[in-house]
Amino acid sequence: MSENNTNKLKTLLIFLSLLTTVFIILSFAIAYFVWSISPVDKLIENETEALKTTATIFGGIAVMINAFFAAQRADAMDKTAKAALKNTEIADDKQITERFAKAIEQLGNDKIETRLGAIYTLERIAKDSPKDHWTIMEIVTAFVRENAPLKNKKEEKTENTETLINNSLNVQKPEEIKQQPKIRTDIQAALTVIGRRNYEYEQGNQRLDLSNIDIRDANLIKANLERVDFIGSNLEGALLREARLQNAYFNGASLQWAVISETNLQKVDLSGANLQQANLYRANLQRSFLQGANLYMTNLSEAKLQGANLKAAKNLISHQIESAEGDNKTILPSYINEVPENWQKDN
Repeated sequence: MSENNTNKLKTLLIFLSLLTTVFIILSFAIAYFVWSISPVDKLIENETEALKTTATIFGGIAVMINAFFAAQRADAMDKTAKAALKNTEIADDKQITERFAKAIEQLGNDKIETRLGAIYTLERIAKDSPKDHWTIMEIVTAFVRENAPLKNKKEEKTENTETLINNSLNVQKPEEIKQQPKIRTDIQAALTVIGRRNYEYEQGNQRLDLSNIDIRDANLIKANLERVDFIGSNLEGALLREARLQNAYFNGASLQWAVISETNLQKVDLSGANLQQANLYRANLQRSFLQGANLYMTNLSEAKLQGANLKAAKNLISHQIESAEGDNKTILPSYINEVPENWQKDN
């Protein structure tokens, strides 16, 4: 009990003691006076009433004292509970800090099993500690950028001359696709963690940076990739079916052969992206930006292009447009002379 509470208790006890003493003296004085002037039967009655009154007053005083001590006990218990909660929070923070530091150290381990454990440990911490969520997501994306960087053009030209020639002619064979390097297991794990992060922990102006990375054949099915930057990245053959890509940036990215069917691409920036032979079946491209995008043999069947900007899009043909859905706000390339009759004219 604090010194302040102790002083209050002493003051109250002194006050109650003085009050009790005064009451007893007055009671005896009144009783003596009444006894001296009253007959015997009246005296007995008065003494009885006096005893009842005295008992009532002492009972009230006892209740007051008990209530005071009960309040003190409740206050002490509340402070104890708060202190225990604070100690628990401190212990939890310490444990999270230790787990966090260990996971960061393990990310650089040579063994892939250790790196995988570190990635999933960071995911668990991000779920347990919302305040650390964004920091952890930035660390995981940095891990991907550092370990799956996009090769510069000189390296690509040296290592894949034949493939690049075939690509330029759009004659790459399925066998060649199979021979492309597969994504590393730990990189895929990191992308999976990013794709199932708790989006509610993030602020509206926060964006994850996955630009200029090579994640060909990545499995991003149903991944939550809202407000993620894939600018200049290589996602050839990636599986993005039913992914959430609202407000993502794919400027200059390569999505050749990517499966992006039934995916939400509203307001996505695909300017200059390579979408050759990509599958955008039933994709929602409303108000998306496709200026200068390469749409050679891109599957746009039942894709929603309402309000989309396809100005200067390359290799688009009428058949692709006719198989998609659009409206009078859809901006088509200048070489597309006719708007399909099945497109709605009003919003």
